[in-house]
Amino acid sequence: MVDDNWPELGPGPTRLKTLTQIVLDRITEYLQHEAAVRGGALDGPQLAAAIETFRNSTEDDAQDFYRTGWNECLSVINEVRRESSRRMPLERLMVHPLSHLLPAAHQPVVPGKGLSRRILPGFLSALYQMLGPVLLDQYQNRCRELVRIIQTARGNDFEWKDVYDDPTSQVIVNDILVHLSRHFSNFAKRRAWMMGVIVSQLPLGEDEAERAWVFGDAEFAMLMEALFRSLRSEMASPEGRQRIGDRYGIVVCEILEDFFADLDAPANVTPLRRLAP
Repeated sequence: MVDDNWPELGPGPTRLKTLTQIVLDRITEYLQHEAAVRGGALDGPQLAAAIETFRNSTEDDAQDFYRTGWNECLSVINEVRRESSRRMPLERLMVHPLSHLLPAAHQPVVPGKGLSRRILPGFLSALYQMLGPVLLDQYQNRCRELVRIIQTARGNDFEWKDVYDDPTSQVIVNDILVHLSRHFSNFAKRRAWMMGVIVSQLPLGEDEAERAWVFGDAEFAMLMEALFRSLRSEMASPEGRQRIGDRYGIVVCEILEDFFADLDAPANVTPLRRLAP
């Protein structure tokens, strides 16, 4: 009897389950055939020999099964990749500028040289709050449409690098960053708020090194410098400043210049860490 409450496996595991069942059915049929040849039963050595023969089979149908099964797995993988790429495109674009500061999964962060991946929930939460629901929805739709267009053009060759390298993605990121910069008119207050949001949502570290890592002023500066690096670089040249001014207005250029000056100013902020409840 099938338990209706059993959790869904998902497309990949379900396909592996199907392939495994096919293999088991073939083994069963093969052993039944071998048993029939030997009078209806197989002793231990005969059973082991039959399984070894089946394992080493080079028949065309066995080889075709391996090829077909692998191709079907690849098809599932590609579909999962396409489905994954449809989700959270905005978040991917906004985290990408920080990627060089984030350690590989399950690797420790180097204090003073990088950021723990544990900051991401709080960082995204602060981003959502500063954008607000209406703008957030608009930017999510713009990102999804960009991904859809690139996916359509690239097909199975689609990679997220295609999105990151597309000029439109930087325009979207710049639009968001310009909006965020407006929230920092009182820089010290907004910095304290953003740091508080990030720290309040830091998952507890998996090991002692992670639990000892703190998010303080230096880490905040590292995050913001990386996040705004491309926009700041564009603002540094007369041509780039003109482009920014043409798109957002001269007042925004002045807001950005004040914001960058605040980022560069020294500050004494108590390092914060997520504490166990």
